[in-house]
Order: sequence, then C-alpha cells, then structure tokens
Amino acid sequence: MGDRVDKEEVRKANDVHVLDYLHAKGESLERQGHYYRHPEHDSLVIKDSGHWYWNSRSKGGYGAISFAREYNDMTFQDAVRDVNAQDSSKTFSRESERHTTKEFEYPLYHEVEKQENISTYLINERKLDPKIVSALIRKDLLAEDKLKNGIFKWRDSEGKIVGGDKQGTLKMDNKRKTFKQIMANSKQDGGFRVDIGSPNKIAIFESPIDALSYFELKRPEHIRLLSMSGLKDQTATAGVRDLIKDCKERGAVVEQVIFAVDNDAAGQQFVERWSNYLTNFEVDKPKNKDWNMDLVEAKRFTKEKAVEIER
Repeated sequence: MGDRVDKEEVRKANDVHVLDYLHAKGESLERQGHYYRHPEHDSLVIKDSGHWYWNSRSKGGYGAISFAREYNDMTFQDAVRDVNAQDSSKTFSRESERHTTKEFEYPLYHEVEKQENISTYLINERKLDPKIVSALIRKDLLAEDKLKNGIFKWRDSEGKIVGGDKQGTLKMDNKRKTFKQIMANSKQDGGFRVDIGSPNKIAIFESPIDALSYFELKRPEHIRLLSMSGLKDQTATAGVRDLIKDCKERGAVVEQVIFAVDNDAAGQQFVERWSNYLTNFEVDKPKNKDWNMDLVEAKRFTKEKAVEIER
C-alpha cells in the first residue's frame, strides 16, 4: 500500500500551529506587528492566523504540515510525522483565537532550583568564564527551566522581567543545533541586557551569548550590553532611548553607541541602514562571524599555547 499516515495522525498534525511547530524545532522568529519573520530568510513571513508565504520562492500555505513540506523538503507523510514528533505547545493557537497580545508574564513555576545544565553548556560549549555565568545567576538574569533550557531574562530599567530568550542545552537536529526561542509575549522592543558599572555607552548585539562573549574578550567599563535577539530596529531604538533616559536621571549623557552585530551581509545591511539615522556611532566587528566564535577561537589558541609551553 506504500507509505501512509492515518487520519488521526493527520488530524493531530493539522491541530499544531505553524509557529508552535517552528519554536519546537528551535527556529528563532522575529515578531513584526501581526506577523513573524524568519531572521535567516527575510522574505519568509508567517501570520498569527497560521498562514505563511515565502516571497522569494512564490510559495505559501496554511499550517504546520504545508510549511514543513516546503521548508524541510519533506513528503506529506514525513511532514505529518515530523510535526507530531515535536513537543509543541499551543501558545500561538490560543493567541490566534484571541487576536490579542497579552502582557508578558514570566512563568516562574517552570524554573528549577539549580542551573547545572545551562552553566555546563555556557562554560564547556560556549567557553564563557564561569565567573560571568555565576554573576548572571546571582543577579537573576539567567535561570534554567524543567526542559533543561537556559533562560536569559529581559529586565527593564525598573528591574521588571519583560521577556526572555530560551537557549537549549541539548543537541537538536536543526540548523542551530540547539533549541532557541524568544518567549511568548515578550516585549516587542525589549531584549536581554547587562549593565556594567554606571553605563554611559551601549553596545548592541544579535544574541545574549554574543554580548557576554564580547564582554569577556574586551572587558569594557561603564557600558550597557544589549541583545536584540536578531536584527531588530525597534529593540535598538528602545535601547538607545532608554539609556538616554537613564543617563539623564543620573546627570550624565550617552557618550557612545556601538554596533557589534555579526560580521555577515545581514549585519552589514543593518549598520548601513542605521548610518542614515545616527551620525555619531561606532562599529565593532568580530573577526569571525560572531563574538562567540571569536571567544572560542581565543580560548583554543590559549590552550594550544599552554600545551606547547609544557612540552
């Protein structure tokens, strides 16, 4: 009879919202109004309703099955199985039914007491200094959930949690190799940020780990490190605006805006776009594609030099 899936399997897969499917697969998405855009495929647009359209391919459809077929080049049967294999929430299904955007509520009940998995991942895999990881946990900027994901908490100037990035610690069969997700209902112009000293400068990055890698490599003082979780104009704008406000309250001024985004075409385009609005800013490019790659390379070089000395 050939490869078949039964009606119940198809019904179950049809019930999965395409956005929930993508998040379960560890794909990062950027919200823009009433739709989402994939950071690696600018022409790929997904609506709250579940409809999607890939402009550069002139392809579109509705739901997770049709999306999985096009995005992953799967047969109908394999797409149904892949959708059903994911541990998908129904976050976006509920949102699309209400057609409203809820204020972010941090799910404290998902946290576990110890941060062993995310600490091990950041220190061993991403080569961050254990002291930096410990400081993030102590300041309640980093936590771990029951699924062994790290949570980088987005806090505003009052210390309120307004969103978060989830970073998986387990290997996954996707383009990023680990699970990544912006938490549902996170503040649209928010982002993960860390203040060093009394900030009168701001450096803007594409991810929390890049921001932390930059700090370890350069050890800047009196600076705010801000992650956009992608390339988001609204987060960069809000970040500069908030620092101006915070500095004014301290009787200080913002001395420097630094764009430290990835060293690739998308990052270059982002900086060029901002050059039309800001005249006084700096660009700090990583040597490799991103700052974590630079950190990993630096740690490897240091280790190799130490081995040579011991010989």
